[in-house]
Amino acid sequence: MLKNYFILMRVHQWVKNAILFAGVIFSKKLGEPDSLLRALMAFFLFSLIASCQYVFNDYLDRNEDALHPEKKNRPLASGAIDPSRALFLTVLVLSISLVLSYLLDPNFFILVNFYFLFNLAYSKFLKHIVILDVMSISIGFVVRAIAGAVVVNVKFSAWLLLCTFMLSLFWGFSKRRGELILLDKDAGTHRKILEEYSVVFLDLMMGISSAMTITSYVMYAISPETRIHLGTDKMIITVPIVVYAIFRSLYITYIKNMGHNPTKAILTDISVLFSGLLWILVISFLMYFDSQMEWFQL
Repeated sequence: MLKNYFILMRVHQWVKNAILFAGVIFSKKLGEPDSLLRALMAFFLFSLIASCQYVFNDYLDRNEDALHPEKKNRPLASGAIDPSRALFLTVLVLSISLVLSYLLDPNFFILVNFYFLFNLAYSKFLKHIVILDVMSISIGFVVRAIAGAVVVNVKFSAWLLLCTFMLSLFWGFSKRRGELILLDKDAGTHRKILEEYSVVFLDLMMGISSAMTITSYVMYAISPETRIHLGTDKMIITVPIVVYAIFRSLYITYIKNMGHNPTKAILTDISVLFSGLLWILVISFLMYFDSQMEWFQL
């Protein structure tokens, strides 16, 4: 049961919560053991609470998921785990996680509660409203970013929050497009909201959101606030890395047809993973060694 429960909690989805480390990275606190420990604790607590939300979602959608070509293999939909036992264990994990969140930081506790309740509202109402269903997912990523900043007591850039929102919006529309193509004529049967979308409309939404992601990141890179906060005026050199990652994401969606599962697409695509690692390394280098690069002027 424990093995199936870990599958039910979708531990592989914890990669989405890596954005909680943005606060400690961009505040130059990676070298502070206390801040790094708080960020790690926030990551695990947020991930556990998000996993509990996944379990509640699967519990509510288990009958619908049983008819889906991929979701039918989920532990609750397949009957591998008794729904009542899963619900009891989830309530226990959630309770402990919330108590520890409050002990870590009261503001962090407020944010994780908002995230959890907001996602319950998403599961019950918002996921049935066209466009708002995808925007709700994006708001969840913004909450993650803010939570990561709050727990180490730093201010998060408004431009970076906007970039986070637009990027998650892009992946959200990509997921809807992938689902629409995967399920074909049965799309509306498996997920009612898909009847409100079309491939052409989603292509348009992806084009707009990807362009706005790049634009908001460029604005962040050249912002005077960023220059002061990070101590470098050379963030512009990271723009090509971000542009490549966005274009590679489009390739994954349109050529490799993996848009219906963005998390798996990211984790299995070496180019995207390498781009993310390179982006972090370049930014870290600029923040800590820019003063030694007087020979390089933009």
